[in-house]
Amino acid sequence: MRILSIDSSLGTQLLVCDAVRRAGAPVSLRVLASAQQPDPRRHAESLGPMLARALADPAVADAPLGAVVAATGPAPFTGLRAGLVTARTVGRARGIPVYGVPSLDAVARAAFDELAQERGQEAAAGATIIVLTDARRREVYSAAYRARGADDVERLTDLRVGAPDRAREGVGERALLAGSGARQYASVLGDAPVLAAASGDGATQVRIALARLARGEELGTEPLYLRHADVQAPRPRKRVQ
Repeated sequence: MRILSIDSSLGTQLLVCDAVRRAGAPVSLRVLASAQQPDPRRHAESLGPMLARALADPAVADAPLGAVVAATGPAPFTGLRAGLVTARTVGRARGIPVYGVPSLDAVARAAFDELAQERGQEAAAGATIIVLTDARRREVYSAAYRARGADDVERLTDLRVGAPDRAREGVGERALLAGSGARQYASVLGDAPVLAAASGDGATQVRIALARLARGEELGTEPLYLRHADVQAPRPRKRVQ
């Protein structure tokens, strides 16, 4: 299946890949086109041109898209909304399904892949990893995970937002750290090694989506904001009695 993957958790990532899942085997991905930009405040300006270039690439244009996978956060409001709106627009225009995968789940899967390469599959299978990504206001989004098969992860805690030094609560000191927030707040977290120091991962979210679809799970695209937007619509003035 040819899949468009979009992640706008902090910067913007976009890729088109051919994905194959065979029973009992890991998902096989072949990336045909990709683009990214790191600025967390230029999603709206970046997504359109990035998408146009990717879909016009000769390696992509020779076959139709079969699905779109988009990151659902948690992430800051404006960027996350831009990515999800783009994904839904492409899905509606082309009549193809749009699936959502939480951003932290994708970082966790990338971290387990990295750990397996460094220490072996057995170490990765027995590890607990806490993913932290920047939530601004000196806070992080976080959750703890363990591996689930070759392509997925299982979340051990709720997704939450708060101070970085509270991310280990209820998990334990032996858990490994991953994500952009872990690197950003390394001094607070004890300068521990950081795996997959990113805010999202467009390729791993495709693998997760296919693994969950194979189990019959529903992959909604409702955004995970965890807190209200910084900008609120003005409320009517109260009348003075």
